[in-house]
Amino acid sequence: MAGALLRVVEAEGLEAASIPRIARELGATTGLVQTYFRSKDELLLFAVRHLGELTNARIAAVLEDHRRAGLKEQLLLALGVLTGADEGTGSEARIWLAFLARAAFHPALRELHAAGAREIRDRCRETLAHARRLGLLPPDRDVEAEALALAAFADGLAVQRAVEPELMSAERVRDLLRRYLDRLIDDEPDPHQGEHR
Repeated sequence: MAGALLRVVEAEGLEAASIPRIARELGATTGLVQTYFRSKDELLLFAVRHLGELTNARIAAVLEDHRRAGLKEQLLLALGVLTGADEGTGSEARIWLAFLARAAFHPALRELHAAGAREIRDRCRETLAHARRLGLLPPDRDVEAEALALAAFADGLAVQRAVEPELMSAERVRDLLRRYLDRLIDDEPDPHQGEHR
C-alpha cells in the first residue's frame, strides 16, 4: 500500500494522495484502504516510515557491496543514496521533498523528519570521529560542527537534485560530494603500499 502511495506522489504530487486515489491505484475499494488507515494523515505517516526503511535498506546494501572500501568512500556512497546521486534514487528524492514541504506544517511528519535528520547527523558524527581517530581528520576539527555542516550540505544537494535534476545530475552530485569530502577528510593510506611487486 505504501508503494502505491509513493507512486501517486511521484506522478501527481502529495495533494493527489487521497485514500480514494490510493484505492484506485491499488485496484481496491476505498473501504478496503480505510480498514488499514482511518485518515490521509495515517496513510502519509505510514508512507514516510516506509520511505525511510527503503532508504536505510539501500544504504545498507550499498555499504555491504563496498565493505572493503575506505572510510571516505563509504561515506560518499551512503550520502549518495541520501542525495539521490545513487542509481535509482532520483524519484525518491522528489518524493522526500514533497513530504518535507508538508512536514513544515504537520507536527507528526515534522517529528519523523527530525528523527531521520538526527540519525543522519549522528552517523556523520560517528564517521568523522572515527576518521579523526585514524588521523584522517585534523585533531583540532570540531566533529560536531563538521557533521552538522556535512549533513546540511547533503540536504541541500538532495533538494537541488529533486528540483533541478537537469542541473544536478547524479554525476554532478557525486562530484560535489567527493569534492566536499576531499577537503574534509585526508585519504587513507593504501594498506598494500610497500608490498613487493
